[in-house]
Amino acid sequence: MPLQENDFDAVSLKPVTSRPNDSDAKPAIDSQPPTPNARNLYNESAGIYPLQREYPTLRATQRIFRVLAYATVALVIPGLLIRFLWIVWSTQDGILNEVGQFSLYAVASLFGMVALVGTLLTASEGIELAIDVQDNTLRIANQSGRRKP
Repeated sequence: MPLQENDFDAVSLKPVTSRPNDSDAKPAIDSQPPTPNARNLYNESAGIYPLQREYPTLRATQRIFRVLAYATVALVIPGLLIRFLWIVWSTQDGILNEVGQFSLYAVASLFGMVALVGTLLTASEGIELAIDVQDNTLRIANQSGRRKP
């Protein structure tokens, strides 16, 4: 039997499959009216959202990530500067060779520092984003019509 124009779903263009006859099947659970117990349970639980939730562990983790990021910068930059000054002050002959070797170490250290600090600050902001999304969701839930009568 060839396919007709109405044999396809308008949205996804998938062939329409025949569905079993529902006349002899039991009614679906969704089509049954809610029982009084379910309605009472809903009314007892409705509208009990807190105004705001606190996440002390996430906030502490966020602060730790930020402190570690700032500590990394506070250790690496002065450490490289002190090492460079030490090389310049203590080297008598071949200072260009020593500075060249130091520059390889310094560049690698700076790239590592940027990667670590970027990762820590990104994780910290990700935690802040998750808390903000939860806060906005909670505000929307509190503003919706789900309240006790």
